[in-house]
Amino acid sequence: MASVFHRVPPLHLLIAFEAAARLGSFARAAEELSVTPSAVSHRIKNLEELWGEDLFVRSNAALRLTAAGARYQRNVQDALKSLNELARPEYNKLRTRLRVAIPPTFGRQHLVPRLPEFGALYPHIDLELHLAIPFLDVKAEDTDVEVRYGTGRYPDLRTTKLLVENVFPACGREYYDRINGRSITKPADLHNLVLLRSPLEPWRPWFETAGLDWPEPQVGPQFNDIGLLLEAIASNQGVALVRQRMARQWLAAGQMVKLLDIESVSPHGYYIVEREQAPLKPEARYFVDWLLGLEW
Repeated sequence: MASVFHRVPPLHLLIAFEAAARLGSFARAAEELSVTPSAVSHRIKNLEELWGEDLFVRSNAALRLTAAGARYQRNVQDALKSLNELARPEYNKLRTRLRVAIPPTFGRQHLVPRLPEFGALYPHIDLELHLAIPFLDVKAEDTDVEVRYGTGRYPDLRTTKLLVENVFPACGREYYDRINGRSITKPADLHNLVLLRSPLEPWRPWFETAGLDWPEPQVGPQFNDIGLLLEAIASNQGVALVRQRMARQWLAAGQMVKLLDIESVSPHGYYIVEREQAPLKPEARYFVDWLLGLEW
């Protein structure tokens, strides 16, 4: 099959034609292209010979397109625009994709609202966010940065503490009114309440801080996601341990109420993890340093 490309004019002829047609002058086109006016005129003549029609009406008054030239101008501009788009992969090499694995609730409550700040600092970095499920080691493979929720002790991984908070018992506003929340003044008053459970935020450390020799609750609803636990509290299903920063939007709106002032340090927090034998690439280091510099 014969090639169709023998009918395509050389690119330098098309560029000269587009410039002359757009600027209405061989001299101005020559200035834009850094060539002589005679070179532009010669290229246009060669193009007209290849095309088989006059593209310009030449007169002492002005340079203007013929009807064929006007039609051809639109086609050439579209073609050059397409060629410019094809050249963009070279430009895109200047951009970098950074894949980040994060726990779901941390992403929604803490990270995503602050991403515009990172984008303003590093506009050449395109973030790609993936979910990492706490304690299950479920995440997208080959991510560049990983934030984990847990104890911070992981074999063969180097960890940096990002965010560890105190926890306190809280409940939804309607549940608070239902149990006469003002009458809850000491830890033992939780005895007859519905205690919402989660392995991500266990009760036992708080019981110890509060002076209660109670075992971890074994009955009642259990949630394996902090976000679901917060939604259950806000929808008045019972009492659970929360973190000030994680629950701030519900607390500020009055949908959630702090039940007791006693706080304990959670055994779990958010940690940046790195593989010992795989140092972070520069873009990942920028992201990690930005995370560590945030006011949480």
